[in-house]
Amino acid sequence: IAQINGMHKGVLRLGVFNSACVTWLPQLVPQFQLDFPGIDVQIYQGSYADICAWVKNGTAEIGFLSNSSALDLDFEPLYDDELVCRPARPGCVSAEELRGQPFVSQLADVDADIQSYFKTNDLRVDSRCYIVDDQSMIAMVACGRGFAIMPELMFKTGTDPHGCQVLRLEPAATRSIGLACLARGALSPAARQFAARARAYAASLRQK
Repeated sequence: IAQINGMHKGVLRLGVFNSACVTWLPQLVPQFQLDFPGIDVQIYQGSYADICAWVKNGTAEIGFLSNSSALDLDFEPLYDDELVCRPARPGCVSAEELRGQPFVSQLADVDADIQSYFKTNDLRVDSRCYIVDDQSMIAMVACGRGFAIMPELMFKTGTDPHGCQVLRLEPAATRSIGLACLARGALSPAARQFAARARAYAASLRQK
């Protein structure tokens, strides 16, 4: 059956940003490889801009992206991930309270959704650190370098919060995580099978 469906042998190239690499791929790739050992799964981690470029130039067949960064790619939303604030103190926080506070920030092409939240709420934060990956952001918040806005997904998979608090933002904001490709109808059998499994995993997350 695998041979008939084109799953006997091939290559599947995935583009993925940091938090999806940490939380989604460990749940998807190992079982996929067990079920289809002839498919060579190759993973490319990078920024949103990197992933868009890789999908367009063929380096990756499908990429994990947020809806704000998919641009003109064929994007299928899978999961709405709430943005939360991580201060090294307890309490609640509104966008207005964050104005002028020291911040640990991600570069714009790494997480455009957070930059969009700053712009929408006219937040001119005092950034002290410009970080690429989520684990480094948590470490910088924990050692007192400032506040950080992060995707909640990171804290649903046992990520060590290093004593930081998770606070809801007011007003609330989410990012829509999904898979992007040039055209869903042109995906290889391996990519279609992987997308189906990602779709099922996203549905299980929504039920938690």
